[in-house]
Amino acid sequence: MAIKRPSKSRGGPVRKATTTVPVRHVDVLATPRMVPGETYVGWLCKNRQCGRLIAIAPPPAGAKAGGGEFDAEQAAVKCPHCGDEDLYRWSARGELVYRIPDVAG
Repeated sequence: MAIKRPSKSRGGPVRKATTTVPVRHVDVLATPRMVPGETYVGWLCKNRQCGRLIAIAPPPAGAKAGGGEFDAEQAAVKCPHCGDEDLYRWSARGELVYRIPDVAG
């Protein structure tokens, strides 16, 4: 014979509250403003055909430096070259050299 014990749950699956990761919009430099051979802070485009540098636009002269930089873990970024929009980890950005791809053909 089984001993009956009171259960803490009253049925139904246990669900944890999910929190959405805050995503922020990042201003990027337009392609004409980028100079080949210069170093910019940003990411490489995740699109395989593109793979070019997406540089973060510097803040305006009167803006605070570092204001709320670490409040979001991901940034929604649209590539100025191919137009693809994707999520990029804020911690994955780095200083990269802008290069114009060689046109073969």
